[in-house]
Amino acid sequence: MGNNQRTRLFNVLTIIILIATVCLVGFYCLVALNVLSFFPPPVPVTVAALPTSTETPTPGVPTWTPTSTPTESPPTNTPRPTATSTPISTFPPTHTPTPTDTATPRATRSPWPFTCEVELLRPEYGEWSGVAGHIQDLDGNPLPGYFVKLEGPVSVPAVRAGENSRINAIYGSEAAWEQAYNPSAYQPMTIRVQLCRLLADECQVVSDVITVELGGYASGSLGYVTCTKNWEDWP
Repeated sequence: MGNNQRTRLFNVLTIIILIATVCLVGFYCLVALNVLSFFPPPVPVTVAALPTSTETPTPGVPTWTPTSTPTESPPTNTPRPTATSTPISTFPPTHTPTPTDTATPRATRSPWPFTCEVELLRPEYGEWSGVAGHIQDLDGNPLPGYFVKLEGPVSVPAVRAGENSRINAIYGSEAAWEQAYNPSAYQPMTIRVQLCRLLADECQVVSDVITVELGGYASGSLGYVTCTKNWEDWP
């Protein structure tokens, strides 16, 4: 082989090697730019789940498994908001007065406007025999101005209750009265006492007659008579 042919052969091989080198360099560059395309990431290994024991149906007996049918719930109607009514102004509470206790009428003790009761005592002063007493209402308040009619061993005029301040002081009442039948000794006697009021020049009786029996001894020589008003509306 001549020198020219050998030189030409080496030139051709050089060109081929150069082209191959350029292609190889280009391939590596392409791989470097697209690594994931040529080398994808590994696929994760799926762990197999162990089979669970299931109920084995009896051979020859078909089983029916119901399928759940979804039910449609009717749409709920959401109530629309209603307008709130404006509160109506109310009047302030009025004060209710506390009821007052009504006085209960007292029971009538007698068909007469007054009831008289007697008690035998010793005279407040001296040694004498006779009667005394006072007039009062149901609460013990004195009621002067009434007259006491007396019937005893001797005749005496009616005595007006409350007219003698000394007698009022002795018996502790502004409607007291006193009548002595024996002003100097103890003497047994019977005296009848009845209360009356002066009306049109006439003494109208307002109590029943009460009989006083004096015993003729110190502790029984004064018949003390207390007359109490029975009727609250009596004038």
